[in-house]
Amino acid sequence: MKLEMQRELGRRTLALLDGRTTDMAPATMEEPLEGYTSVEQYELERRVLFNRTPMFVGLSCDLPGPGSWTTFDATGTPMLLTRDEDGRVRAFLNMCQHRGVRVVEPGCGSTRRFTCPFHAWVYDTRGRLVGIPGAEGFSDMRREERGLIELPAEEKYGLVFAAANPDAPFTIDGYLGPELAEQFASFGFETWQSIAAVHEHRVPTNWKVVWGTHCETYHFASLHKLTARPLVYGNTSVADIYGDHALMTSTMRTVDALRDTPEEQWAPVDDGQISLNYRLFPGLSFSVVFGTRLEIFTVHPGDSVHETVALHHAYRREAPATEAEAAELEEQVRWACQTVVDGEDYAMAAKAGEGLRAPFRPRTLVFGRNEPVMQHMAVTLRRTLGRSV
Repeated sequence: MKLEMQRELGRRTLALLDGRTTDMAPATMEEPLEGYTSVEQYELERRVLFNRTPMFVGLSCDLPGPGSWTTFDATGTPMLLTRDEDGRVRAFLNMCQHRGVRVVEPGCGSTRRFTCPFHAWVYDTRGRLVGIPGAEGFSDMRREERGLIELPAEEKYGLVFAAANPDAPFTIDGYLGPELAEQFASFGFETWQSIAAVHEHRVPTNWKVVWGTHCETYHFASLHKLTARPLVYGNTSVADIYGDHALMTSTMRTVDALRDTPEEQWAPVDDGQISLNYRLFPGLSFSVVFGTRLEIFTVHPGDSVHETVALHHAYRREAPATEAEAAELEEQVRWACQTVVDGEDYAMAAKAGEGLRAPFRPRTLVFGRNEPVMQHMAVTLRRTLGRSV
């Protein structure tokens, strides 16, 4: 991020701390609880949002060279992503066009060919059907029409996105918008490295409850009092809206060092005093923390209205140089992902899920003025689904 923007965030953050406040929405907002329990809305969200919106799959390092591949199933549509021999990232429906069997089991790796386990039809990294045992039985079939079905995908700024519907083309620039695209371009994610395997969280509650744990810092003082609170000022966040998306900050307690530092020397994001929490609609939590790390959670509806699947990715500007450094990073990621998020945020979301399944429930939830990103995401969801705000 450019230094001037970092310094502006520093000035705004110190002003919030001095005023013992946070960025505010104009008014509180009531949110109908029906949207968290309605099977009809759940199906609409899966169809309209998660099967047509670009989904974050990983960084460029997750497909490191020609022949590399990874699977992505979180939308409910099995997807296979490859880097072909020309270095282009491609996405396909992970389903053989012979009998509909999944071609590649979940995972990642490197290969030149993919073989369906049912009848051994063979596909290359461009999705072309290149081998059919007993080909004489299909002599009148147009082989070029029976390759893997290609899905929209793009790699830019070191980010890899794909959409689960072939009729939902996109560009990363169009998804982010010009201001966020400029910010993402500034980080150089093209060379960042993965420091942990993707970790799957399954939470027994509606996906919007889980998403909400990523959209405010109001809960830090109580829920994280023994974990994150000693490190972070709760309920003190800059919040900026960018179209459907938002940027909210986490204010590390080390930010107070700026008070004794000449402003021309400030670099609060690079120095880890302010964490950047990009909240990309509908459910991508993309956080730059400690200046050199990425903590990413992608939040998706599960197999029912009361189930969520969240995937955690962790990256670093540079790979660890020693085994000791790698072990230390692994412990830091485990603490953030499992102790804080699994053990506190998602455990509390599961408790909320118990209430959502109760025979009698309140009619509405309330989002405070100090939860502007929560409000924005709820309004954006209603608008996207075509419902009145």
